[in-house]
Amino acid sequence: MTRALAEAVKSSRSAVATNMTDSVIRVVAGVLSEGDKFLITQRHNDEGGLWEFPGGKVEAGESEPEALVRELREELGVDVEIGEFALETLHHYPTKSILLRSYYCRKVSGDIQLNCHQSMAWVTKSSLDDYAFSDADKPLVKLLQR
Repeated sequence: MTRALAEAVKSSRSAVATNMTDSVIRVVAGVLSEGDKFLITQRHNDEGGLWEFPGGKVEAGESEPEALVRELREELGVDVEIGEFALETLHHYPTKSILLRSYYCRKVSGDIQLNCHQSMAWVTKSSLDDYAFSDADKPLVKLLQR
């Protein structure tokens, strides 16, 4: 292989890797529970109206636990303690890819408010199938149903 061709291949691989990395959105979700029920939230209809576990994007310079604490404070008005890691899911949508990392959480203060969602529900693991979840959240639903 000529030097020019080798450089072109190297440059091409770098561009592909950069584009793949840039197109993956890092997201965290919290699994909050009370007794045998889990908290799920419903997006607004203009966002598809699907159900999800609350959370959001990890901002530059944030750790995943920091992002989850911030997101749950913004979305639900509660302070949480981050517990064990639950599950990592990589889901490819037509226009983006989501790397969703979920953690068990415990609410330590605040009353839940819907600042970003249209609805919420406390549901048992057996009733999770009654809700239409975003594709990225479906593996977490399956994990919780075990």
